[in-house]
Amino acid sequence: MSLSSGLKHFSLALLRLPLKLLVREKRAPTDPQAEFHLSSDDHIVYVLRTQSMTSIELLRRQGVQLELPVGKATDQNLSIPAKGSCLFLNNRPSIFRRHKENDAHKSSIVKLLKAQKANPEINYKLVPVSVYWGRNPGKEKSFLRYFISSIEESGYFGKFLILLFSGRQCLLQYGQPIQLNSPDINLDLEPFKNAHKISRILRVHFNRAWVATVGPRTENRRELIDGIVAADSVQQVIQREQSKGKNKRSAAEMEKEAGKYVKEIAANFSPRMIRFLSGLLTRVWYKIYAGIEVNNLRQVRQMAKDHEIIYVPCHRSHADYLLLSYQLYHEGLAPPHIAAGINLNFWPVGSILRRGGAFFLRRSFRGNRLYTAVFNEYLYRLFNKGIPVEYFQEGGRSRTGRLLSPKTGMLAMTVQSLLRGLKKPILFVPVYIGYERMFEGKSYVGELRGKRKQKESFGQLLGVRKALKRFYGKVYLNFGEPLNLQEFLQQRNIDWRDASNNQEERPEWMSNTVAELGDEINRRINSASSVNSICLVSLSLLATPRQAMDKNELISHLDMLITLAKSAPYSDYTNLPQNSGQELLQTALKLGMVQEFTDPAGDVVFIEGDEAILSTYYSNNILHIYALPSLIAAVFQRHDHVTRDEIKGYVKLIYPFLYQELYIRWHRDDVSQQVDKIIESLISLGLLQEKGTKIHSATDEDPNWSRLMTLAQAIQPALQRYAISLTMLHSLQDHETLRRAELEQESQKLAQRIAALHSINAPEFFDKNLFKNLAKVLKDEGWVHHKEGSGMRPTQQCETLYSAVLNLLSVPLQQGLQKASRSLRQSKMLSPEPVVEDKAEEKS
Repeated sequence: MSLSSGLKHFSLALLRLPLKLLVREKRAPTDPQAEFHLSSDDHIVYVLRTQSMTSIELLRRQGVQLELPVGKATDQNLSIPAKGSCLFLNNRPSIFRRHKENDAHKSSIVKLLKAQKANPEINYKLVPVSVYWGRNPGKEKSFLRYFISSIEESGYFGKFLILLFSGRQCLLQYGQPIQLNSPDINLDLEPFKNAHKISRILRVHFNRAWVATVGPRTENRRELIDGIVAADSVQQVIQREQSKGKNKRSAAEMEKEAGKYVKEIAANFSPRMIRFLSGLLTRVWYKIYAGIEVNNLRQVRQMAKDHEIIYVPCHRSHADYLLLSYQLYHEGLAPPHIAAGINLNFWPVGSILRRGGAFFLRRSFRGNRLYTAVFNEYLYRLFNKGIPVEYFQEGGRSRTGRLLSPKTGMLAMTVQSLLRGLKKPILFVPVYIGYERMFEGKSYVGELRGKRKQKESFGQLLGVRKALKRFYGKVYLNFGEPLNLQEFLQQRNIDWRDASNNQEERPEWMSNTVAELGDEINRRINSASSVNSICLVSLSLLATPRQAMDKNELISHLDMLITLAKSAPYSDYTNLPQNSGQELLQTALKLGMVQEFTDPAGDVVFIEGDEAILSTYYSNNILHIYALPSLIAAVFQRHDHVTRDEIKGYVKLIYPFLYQELYIRWHRDDVSQQVDKIIESLISLGLLQEKGTKIHSATDEDPNWSRLMTLAQAIQPALQRYAISLTMLHSLQDHETLRRAELEQESQKLAQRIAALHSINAPEFFDKNLFKNLAKVLKDEGWVHHKEGSGMRPTQQCETLYSAVLNLLSVPLQQGLQKASRSLRQSKMLSPEPVVEDKAEEKS
């Protein structure tokens, strides 16, 4: 060992005690071996941005924990850098100068390239590791940033301050390894050229990783306000309002008002608040949750380096934005700026959320062009600076467990920002947030029963203490397939680069394209669903007449549902349980979602009281996954045997409703292949049998017949709603028509009557939004005659659809539906005369 190497080892030994006392580092990803396929057998050499003995010691500690080569100083006298050696792109800075490039690492890379060529059986890997302290992006102009921005780029005085104040907020982030035996590296080239190329790749990686993890530097709040007010887009609106002559306010007054809008809207991001919330939420989450499971984050981590990331989660609970930001921060990604409703801007929550990255928007911008211009400009600045953003395209929390129809305002503003020109491509990241139990469960039941939603307030916040005393099981954060906005537009042959970026002159393609974009994001959210214990147990028990089932039968049914989802997978992004049906049931019992009754003939599991209504919420979380299997099973309620083509015929007729209502992922041209997979899975499970050209159901005596019929019940509420609206159209006399609004209203009334007569204890059964979607599909598919100035009448194809839907319902329900429809007509709820369609309906 050389003298210099000995001194380095001695220095590292001296560092260990103070670092042990002052530093508590975290790492991202938490399992780099699994994410990057690292092994102790690999010849791993770590690469750091700047020479730092502190970083080497932290890598040594992590190497011991992970059972990977431990970090050590590089001995330049060796012919090949040893396992765990640390290379540095830059020299150590002094108090008087910043870092300087270090070419010694290139010599070490050359040695490794030569060794790789001579020993192809050995995996030589360069693993970049970034070290962050406090993760404060800082202001764009700050004197203190020079001293304490990074321990790797600071002199001795700066390092002392960082260890003292930020030692507990240290993050080691492992990057994608560079494999020297990769096909991308031509080992026959001159080694120094390859080393220079690798060095350049590593520098780009560290720059991009810094922005993705810490976030870009933020503007001073005063500069932000002045900049937005002075922006061309805002000034144009002010000038346009002035030119109308009706506006009595001066330009200065309007600029002052615009400044107030910026203050109302803009976040006031504070790394200190993020650290405080991180510590607070860690205690809360560990108290009330059994854990937070994160899936499919690796792709996002990689793409965050060179894309403008927009997280688009489903919205189920007020905890959504806290959970997502918290987990992203702990996974080594910059927490996003979050669009929040102005209703959350109350004391003291508004101030806390604002400093945690929330920016606030009003429910409606309509008629206020100045506010619209200010908000658009603020959003554009976030995107253009590369700040990650999060918004809920549903517009509010779902009370039914289904995804709500997208509110396209934020999406349209995002597309407009793209038309203005951005530095990075926009990437939407769909996020599914799933709960085994929710805070708002009881309030949702009340709202579904017609109770008015309580306004968010400080008093309501105090009630959270009681909720925090309960246990809520596990939370799932599943990241879906990212969607590149530019590619989405190009696939639709939209020449968006030539489109006007004037906010008040939307391109003709904008409305339809944004609507398609919202639907596609919803489908990708659903594709990333998590199938958990509560959802499966709810789906199973709600399929029984009294929401009760023999315990052993329930366990068998749960096992069947899990096997079905695995053998005919919904999506590669869907998270399926690894536990058995018995273990899933134990979880549901522990969470108090279901009850168990002990009986000598066999234990019975049942849902009691309000939990039955809440169970529909959890069942709806995964209904899209089991909708097609349930529809196929429903075919056998009235048929002993059918052909595959007959099954596909039923699916072809009904699928447009399911596609729109449940945001199922397959386009109608692709669904036939999935139907075949599901049929094969049901055959392998014994629920169906194939004999020649016919598909047969199990016999009545076979337990599999009961399982098949239980599976068929999952889709029945949807089929019943379709039958209700189709019955309304079918019962029209020759001279009668129905306006779209009438069809929706009368269908809802008939659904309420059917629910009362057949003991359907699910208020969402007669949700007006579901009938609104249904009417839209009837019109879009051409299943109704609908001319300007008249109402709707069913086409012949609509009558075929009506017969098919009735064939999938039980006989008692068919009869009850027709009887209720006659009663409704006799009470003269329908107008016997044609009614003129109003303009609003015609446009929709």
